[in-house]
Amino acid sequence: MSIFLLLRVYAASFFHKFGWAGLAIALGVHIATAYLGLLALGELPLTNPTTFLYFYLTTTLTVGYGDLAPQTPAGRIFVATWVMLGGIALLTAAIGKTTGSVIDVWRKGMKGKGDYTGKTGHTVLIGWEGSSSERVIELLLQDETSNDNLIVICDATLEENPMPGKASFIKGESLSSAALLLRAGVPGAERVLVRTRSDDLTLATVLAVNQLKPAGHVVAHFNDSEIAALAGSYAPNLECTSSMAIEMLVRASQDPGSSVVINELLCVGQGATQYLMKLPDSFEGAFGELYVQLKERHNATLIGYRAKGAQQPSINPPGATRIQGGELFYIASTRLKEISHGMV
Repeated sequence: MSIFLLLRVYAASFFHKFGWAGLAIALGVHIATAYLGLLALGELPLTNPTTFLYFYLTTTLTVGYGDLAPQTPAGRIFVATWVMLGGIALLTAAIGKTTGSVIDVWRKGMKGKGDYTGKTGHTVLIGWEGSSSERVIELLLQDETSNDNLIVICDATLEENPMPGKASFIKGESLSSAALLLRAGVPGAERVLVRTRSDDLTLATVLAVNQLKPAGHVVAHFNDSEIAALAGSYAPNLECTSSMAIEMLVRASQDPGSSVVINELLCVGQGATQYLMKLPDSFEGAFGELYVQLKERHNATLIGYRAKGAQQPSINPPGATRIQGGELFYIASTRLKEISHGMV
């Protein structure tokens, strides 16, 4: 093993124990003394600031182009014993420390030790259910309302990020822990999805999320409709859903093809999909008139309206129903842009 390689190894190990401030001071002192030494030894061609920086880096990084070199015997000894040896040690340590810091940040994210406290406008998925949760992430990425921002997976059982490159990951002791939910940035998230391995855990998580008064929309999935209703009674501002498998089975038996229609309306990227549009508070009109305009101009079908402040939407209301602000539910092949008063 060459002396330079040995120097790199020992320097990286030695300076790894020092902080960035100590390493920066040591490097600054070495550069300054290298410059002053060359100046004192009469190596004037090397003391031009730009030339010196070039010479210093090519020498200490052992690139050695050979286009610049000390000319005096004393200058050569000084460069060989001080500039080369000291510079190799310090720059190797700096490069190693930088690489280690990047790796530490990556490992921190993979192991769920990140922190998104204070983050806003992102999506949080609480709980991980394997392939079904992967499908949730894929659907979120397909929809233009959520694919341009951060998605944070929040779980207590995963050892590392299950979907690196597509979502970030936060791990904690319990999904109902306020500290974990704060680290995931739940209060400022634009949307929060709760789906855990049991309804009891989902209920506890929903109550914990509700205590944080999230600014965005929260939806939680339950297998038992009664527990979903219970959760909704304690957290009325959150949307608590239950499995529709039984209802879909009965409806499909009575009206063949119903399950296909429902699946298509809920699935992004397959034909027509059900969307929601928030109207400006100044918007006014009649449901029937808006229905005709949406159909004629965008081939979209208006199916419901929720007035501002209302909990439940009105599905297929009379055409004369007055609309003032609130939200529209419609079916279209793509999401529509916002509309203004008198114009769709």
